[in-house]
Amino acid sequence: MVSSTSRRPFEFVANHIVLDFINTVNARPVFTRDDLTSADDVVEWAQASGVLHQRVAPSAMVASQFEATVDLRERLYRVFGPISQGREPPTAAVGAVVRKAADAMRSADWNRRPSGFAPDWGEASIASICDRLADEAVQLLRSPAVHRIGSCDGCGWLFLDVSRAHARRWCSMNVCGVRSKMRRYHQRQTIAMDTT
Repeated sequence: MVSSTSRRPFEFVANHIVLDFINTVNARPVFTRDDLTSADDVVEWAQASGVLHQRVAPSAMVASQFEATVDLRERLYRVFGPISQGREPPTAAVGAVVRKAADAMRSADWNRRPSGFAPDWGEASIASICDRLADEAVQLLRSPAVHRIGSCDGCGWLFLDVSRAHARRWCSMNVCGVRSKMRRYHQRQTIAMDTT
């Protein structure tokens, strides 16, 4: 699904906000385009994704917080990338994400909701976006759904496989799925021509 409200078409195809955040580059593990090149981009992505519902004051968009956001994204990839391949993530990477989430919990206000209490980071800022994402990441790590994280056979993007057969292979059937089918078709055509 592509957001229609942002200036750029951020893609949300992963079925989990943390994985969509990791996918804000054009490919994994090596990327040549990054959709997050400034604090404004982070805010725009957070608003398009639903992580942030308020406007962020310019004073809340400091360069060091932007760098911390990109660093968090790459730490999250170091955790969930290996998991998507059925491997154990590095202990140091998991520890860094868990510590970030613990710091986020300490800085949160706790408000009553119909289902219990929930953390609230108050003023919208780059830091509060990172706090929310770190919290969501730890929730995913603790969930049985963590075993359904996969990576696209085409571009390497991560996704949560919610298909009934648990057989998802691509970020999007319309992009990488079609490319893969076309590649297999051309390979079959080449083989058929070589045997005639």
